[in-house]
Amino acid sequence: MDHGSFTGIRIGIASIKAMAEVHNIPIAEVTSLEILARNDETEKNKIALIDARNDQVYAGVFDKEYNLLEEYTADDINKVFEKMSKYAGAVCIGDGAILHKEMLSKIEGISFLDNNKQSAFRAGQIGYKKYLENNLKNADTVKPIYLRKSQAERMKK
Repeated sequence: MDHGSFTGIRIGIASIKAMAEVHNIPIAEVTSLEILARNDETEKNKIALIDARNDQVYAGVFDKEYNLLEEYTADDINKVFEKMSKYAGAVCIGDGAILHKEMLSKIEGISFLDNNKQSAFRAGQIGYKKYLENNLKNADTVKPIYLRKSQAERMKK
């Protein structure tokens, strides 16, 4: 999953799949929310939030070892807040966390990270860990994760 256009995601994944297929190499899937969660190295749960505009966010909750605790979601910040409020003492990360800091501050013991940028270094850490764990896919099984429909699909309705 990436924070970008649907077309951009499709092009990026198609390129990776083509290279993997031609060179017969496996792929380690890495999401934008995983990359953000890696910015926090404390022993706390992490709530990664990416702004999806119009009070919508992409969200992922991870434990201290960066394991996903709940399915990724894309929803209104109020609905996401309800789900996240059970993670007292967690660290909030990402531009969605900063944008909705006032609301999220109501979660007991919540803190916010200053480093809210995705980095290639963090993506590499995750990919390498997945490689060591043999948590890999082949070109045929890799698919983009779309948490919501594209704007064109939403407007078509």
